[in-house]
Amino acid sequence: MTANDIRTRIYNVVPAATWQMEELLSLLDIVLDESIPTACVDCTARPRLRLNPGFIEEYCRTDEHLLMLVLHELHHVVLGHTRLFPRPTKAHNLAFDAVINAMLCHQFPEERYWSFFAAINDAASFPARLLRPPRLWPRSLKLPEDASAKEQRVVELLYGPAKVGATYLEVFELLVESLEKNPGGQCVLLGNHSDEGADSAEDPFFGKAIRDIVSKWPRPDRILSGRDQGLPTYSWKLDASEDPQKNIRRIFEDLLRKAGIRAAAANAPRRLSRTAVARSIETVVPQARDRRIPAWRSLHGAWPLIYRGVQVEERRRLQPLPVAHVYLDISGSMSSVLPKLAAALRRPHKQGLLRLFVFSTVVGEVEPRNLECKVPNTFGTDINCVLRHLESITPRKRPRRVLLVTDGWVGTPHSTHVRNLSRLRFFAAIVGHDSGSEFQKLNARILRLPI
Repeated sequence: MTANDIRTRIYNVVPAATWQMEELLSLLDIVLDESIPTACVDCTARPRLRLNPGFIEEYCRTDEHLLMLVLHELHHVVLGHTRLFPRPTKAHNLAFDAVINAMLCHQFPEERYWSFFAAINDAASFPARLLRPPRLWPRSLKLPEDASAKEQRVVELLYGPAKVGATYLEVFELLVESLEKNPGGQCVLLGNHSDEGADSAEDPFFGKAIRDIVSKWPRPDRILSGRDQGLPTYSWKLDASEDPQKNIRRIFEDLLRKAGIRAAAANAPRRLSRTAVARSIETVVPQARDRRIPAWRSLHGAWPLIYRGVQVEERRRLQPLPVAHVYLDISGSMSSVLPKLAAALRRPHKQGLLRLFVFSTVVGEVEPRNLECKVPNTFGTDINCVLRHLESITPRKRPRRVLLVTDGWVGTPHSTHVRNLSRLRFFAAIVGHDSGSEFQKLNARILRLPI
């Protein structure tokens, strides 16, 4: 078996032509390497797809199975898993593989494809059963009797009919909780998940080239959900249908006040604008709104000579501009709480007290007074897209305060962006139990949202 044999086998698979496989594989040197357990992609200046020949001979006897192995490895690159964590844990790697395998099973629902994942992991043991479709899939979902309620929910989100899949966070939390009780669970992870090469420099142009090719792939029926570099940009509508409870709205408004949105600071930027000003006047012209008149006539028996009234005048005054931008995380891992968060932002957004932006791996601005407009979304997440957006604003118009509303799974801010935005004051409103450690570089004040 040679590298050319591998290419030929992949090209022979029917859907490969529509997935630009020839263009994809032209970027990679295919290398047979027995030192790795299964397969991996080296994202260096000379990208390589390394495959274990023994693993291929045993588990990839059909071309469809080989295609699934290659696509699995390419998805790690497309979604940015190779650089999310300096030292990913077993739970991280399991969560990544579980979501990718589920994505590929939905994109290739014929048994000749997804049977690859069923062949390498047992449906009865945990956590191996999260890395493959459950029994009787896709007709139904049959889980083992020892599956917990939380595991059942995760499997239903991974392989059920819903259009939004399970998030990495949900799978990760389940795995952390379960592996603490049973750390010896056996499973087969695809790829090289050791620390070897963790500190090697990656080639950003290679990742971009692969994502450009993937953008031409057929659009998946299932939304990608989780912390990653996301899929191609889609037009997406922000949902604000779920009315938050009063205490949540009150907490959120207090949070906006702490971030300086409700109360303008003395040094806030201002601009001239026309405003209506009420001025007290005294005149000989009768004023119907002068409340003294009935009492005056009762006491003196005559009309007063001088009337008091209010005159409304239009003046040009310096009015404070909104002192903060709000960036709302709309990545897949936020899907369950977005309706409440968007509804809590409805009133201040409608009043024009803030500029509302949404971000995944791209940034879009929500139209003034139109909360449910369409915005770009890749369903991934990257805090650096927010920082680049702030850098693109001229220093004179740049906000002094920035509020980030997120679950904390946003990646690490790049040090260059942090230096360029050192004068900005960041606030991070965290949903969930994330520590917010990734905001330490920004010196952000961490605030908690009990949603």
